[in-house]
Amino acid sequence: MKPRRCTLPGARVENSPKFADRMRDISSWREGDIRSLSTRAKKKYYRRKSAIEDYFTSNISIDEITLRKHISSERLLQLAQQCLMQAEDGSPWGFRALMPGVNVIDYAAQPAEEAPSSGISGEDTQNLNHETKSDNAVNPPAPDAAAPASPDEDKEIEDKDYDTAKRLAIKRSQQSVQHDAGTPETPPTPALQVEGEEPAESGEPAAELDEPTAKLEPLSRDEEEQAEATAELDEPTVKFKPLSRDQTAVSEEAALAANLATPGNVEESGEVEHVTAGQDGDEATVEPVQIPLENDETLTEPASSADSTEDERVTVPTDAQDAITEVERILVEEKDEARTALSARDGRGEGAKETLPVAYTPTHLAPLSVPVYIRRTALDGKRAVAIHRRLVHKRWMRDEQVHTKKRRSLQIVSFAILAAIILFVLVPVGAGVAAYGAYNNISGIAHDGINHLLKVKSLLPVSKSDPTAALNEKNLTQAQVEFKAAQSDFIQLQQLVDRTDVQAAITQFAPQYSNKLGMGQKLVQVALDVARMGDELCGVALIGANIIHGSPLSSGSTKPVISAADVAAIDGSMVHALYYIDDIEQQMSQVSIKDIPVSDSQKKQLVSVMNLLPTARDTIIQAQGMVGLVAWLLGIGHQRRFLVQTMDRAELRPGGGFTGQYGILQIQDGRMSPFNLTDVTLIDYAENGTAIGRNAPPGYSWMNFGNWGIRDSNLSGDFPTTARMTMQLFQDEGGGPVDGDIAFTPALISHILDVIGPIKVPGYNETITPQNLEERLHYYQQDFSAIAREKQISGNYSHAGRKAFTSTLGKLLLDRVRHATIKQLIAIVKGAIKDIQSRDLEIYFTNPAAETWLADHGYSGSIDTFTKQDGFMVVQANISISKASQYVHTTEQDNVTLDAQGGATHNLTITLDYQQKGSVYGFDTYADYIRVYAPRNAQLTGGDGFDTGKPLCSPGPTRTSPALGNTGTTVPTGCGQYNSFFPSNARNCPDGNYSLGMRGGLNTPWVIDSLGPPTELNSDLPGRAMWGGLTETPKNCISTISLSWYVPHAVQKVYGQPSYTILVQKQSGLSPTIGLTIDASAVNGLKSFSFKGDINADRTFNLRPPPKKK
Repeated sequence: MKPRRCTLPGARVENSPKFADRMRDISSWREGDIRSLSTRAKKKYYRRKSAIEDYFTSNISIDEITLRKHISSERLLQLAQQCLMQAEDGSPWGFRALMPGVNVIDYAAQPAEEAPSSGISGEDTQNLNHETKSDNAVNPPAPDAAAPASPDEDKEIEDKDYDTAKRLAIKRSQQSVQHDAGTPETPPTPALQVEGEEPAESGEPAAELDEPTAKLEPLSRDEEEQAEATAELDEPTVKFKPLSRDQTAVSEEAALAANLATPGNVEESGEVEHVTAGQDGDEATVEPVQIPLENDETLTEPASSADSTEDERVTVPTDAQDAITEVERILVEEKDEARTALSARDGRGEGAKETLPVAYTPTHLAPLSVPVYIRRTALDGKRAVAIHRRLVHKRWMRDEQVHTKKRRSLQIVSFAILAAIILFVLVPVGAGVAAYGAYNNISGIAHDGINHLLKVKSLLPVSKSDPTAALNEKNLTQAQVEFKAAQSDFIQLQQLVDRTDVQAAITQFAPQYSNKLGMGQKLVQVALDVARMGDELCGVALIGANIIHGSPLSSGSTKPVISAADVAAIDGSMVHALYYIDDIEQQMSQVSIKDIPVSDSQKKQLVSVMNLLPTARDTIIQAQGMVGLVAWLLGIGHQRRFLVQTMDRAELRPGGGFTGQYGILQIQDGRMSPFNLTDVTLIDYAENGTAIGRNAPPGYSWMNFGNWGIRDSNLSGDFPTTARMTMQLFQDEGGGPVDGDIAFTPALISHILDVIGPIKVPGYNETITPQNLEERLHYYQQDFSAIAREKQISGNYSHAGRKAFTSTLGKLLLDRVRHATIKQLIAIVKGAIKDIQSRDLEIYFTNPAAETWLADHGYSGSIDTFTKQDGFMVVQANISISKASQYVHTTEQDNVTLDAQGGATHNLTITLDYQQKGSVYGFDTYADYIRVYAPRNAQLTGGDGFDTGKPLCSPGPTRTSPALGNTGTTVPTGCGQYNSFFPSNARNCPDGNYSLGMRGGLNTPWVIDSLGPPTELNSDLPGRAMWGGLTETPKNCISTISLSWYVPHAVQKVYGQPSYTILVQKQSGLSPTIGLTIDASAVNGLKSFSFKGDINADRTFNLRPPPKKK
């Protein structure tokens, strides 16, 4: 008989479809709501989701997916079909179909005869049919997937979804086909398939053939009949009934004994539990199994509950560990004994081993019969062969049963202890690996977000030399994109680190990452705040860039530079920025910077940034208060009109100088209207004539020129007071209402020229520089030949023609400023701030909030009330109708003596050194009305150098003095004698010429009055003491004015220590030399002090005790 060639059944070839056949766009699939699921069900959902994503979006083969995700190929393809079914809302079921226990119904309307459309390729379906055809033979295929699956079917599906890699292998002994067929309760899978025959259908996968089956010579018909007869005599065939639980345990022992009888090593299944039928394979209930042991002892294995805590750790006591060691030693000895006994048997070849997965449905085991081994012998008697085999078999069974019980008990104990070790070691290790993976995932997302922030740093460089380097519209737009991307990453990261299951897993199983996770939560919030704040501030910067690049000074466009919506956006961004900064500080207060995994240099940078946050907050608060004010100033939604005045400090006035020209600055929606300067006489005398015959207000009677108008309205050293008077005059004279007053001296123009460079004035052949600006202005306004020339050039022969050069220069200056670069404009603004501090630029607004802001920042140009400290201010007014102030230098020397009671005695000496080094437009004598302001409680004690109003003489005719031999000589009478000397040291003329000459405005000679204390003792400003009077200084002479007063309680206590502070304010248009000496010898803890130098802004001097030595 020709031997038949055998092949393995169920051999599977590559069944994965092409990638393009199963490619689907699953980005729009809806997620399943897994919040109510248990942790175990969530894990199952995520495993299925990962497998489906790989199937539809990658080119990974089905075999590899099932291997990676531990899911059967049948279940994978079925899940894929369910995901593509149509849900009740009309969209695909998507990931919702992957939720354990969900009833997937296909709501798509389809003809009954047509197969439902799915994303599974035909090749996949063929493979599925090929792999599951044995299942279909036992259980007919389910109807359309849209129909609800039966409970049993659902549980069978779930069982297939279980991790197949975790199923235990049972190595079965070699059995004959005839014997296996005689056991209907446990139908085995055919181990061999005869070529040319159809394979037997089975509900289990094809078995692996680990060992080649030995070829057996066929028996003759008589020998086969003899062997069958012998078996029938000894072991009659009976029909087994289901066993009870106790019988099941005994049957298991018998089955184990039968398996151990097979030659070769037999591996015991490590699973000693029954899976209750009707439950999901992933959530099967494990019942206790009682194992009979020797000496009537019973070992009960505890059942694991599906509701038990998954993260529960199993602790193995020391005794258990010792037991494990002992059990392992016994097992080795038993295995050696079994190997010795098995090797002693003759003629028994090692059988093929069949490996099958453990079923997840209850199986009642019947005692398996002993394998039949048939050998061809030389015996002539067929019956003797059969009897010999039977006897050998029974003897072997008796010998093995003794060892089986002991070995069985030891193995059960061993597996119970090993299970505890696995729970104790493998579960935490697995969770730790998962936690480490989560930590790495968190770290990866964090680095992505940080990289976006680093890109912003490169896009928006910070340059001290060019603050506008970051105001690039393209870079700002890209920076916004990076901030949004970083924000998205950090939101994803925040959702991940805030998940309770992630936190619990890492805290319990990877505590070494717990602190990092907590710190990461704080840092993620900080990064999210930075990204959000950066996004909003980029929007503000874009608005600023549009304003700067929109040429707000240009008069050729009417397009709004900024809108009300922009202002609202800026204000909202600043509110949010304050919140973000506060939250950053709060989060970082709970983070130890030294524990952050960055380099030392980066830690230092982080510390420096954190130290800047309070300053940033203060800056934003200040800017926040400015938003509304700036919107008002820029005329958002309403036009603003501001009166602009030029002040000539060569004719010094209390507010800075004589007003020669004016203009109206109009701004709406950030856009400035064309601006021009006009001669002030055109409004004072050529409008409605209001100024004609008007006198100065009460308190300023010293301004007695008559025809008081805008030109002479600068009466108070307190600019808000002067501005209010000027604006009222302007409105009275027909100029209309204005929203504020802006006055400046030529010093502001000089500083602008320092930035934009010299200006060439066409037609005049003049180049104006900061050095010759004032001289050239005076030349074309005061020199008669120059005035005639500029009238000819301009064609304006009216009175205003004498200022044509000034008007032309102003237009050229504004044009240069309009076309200045951003860097130049910023330099001009910085210079303007210094000019405000020096009072060369003075601003007043009718808006109370705007004016308050100016006052709070020291930009209002007001005179202090000296309530917080001691101080004084000298205010001069040139009323001589001349441009002689440019040749007068002022020195203020104040000698202060502090007494033990805390009072301060002031001895102030004011020196006016008038050296006329050039021509003067107007009269020679310098008439200066001087006022000194001091604290309200100051008490005047003396003074000198002021015109008392009491004449020393009266003019009269000359008389002749008779002399012998002639007619006599003429002797001057009246006041002529005071032309060469003066009876007071307060007026000193080194050249001997004390003549006062003519008085401007009255066209009469000056009356020579005596000098004495101040004549005005009532302050024009409330809350301040003031003393003042008129002084006259002849050309090239020096006048000395002195005042003395006492301020009680000038020394204050600060933290229990004496402290003295004095504020010295300067007048606009004047840079005096200040000499200050403070004698503090009477006050313990204070040292005397002295200072001398020119001041260009208000100056504060503090005397405080030296710090105590530590």
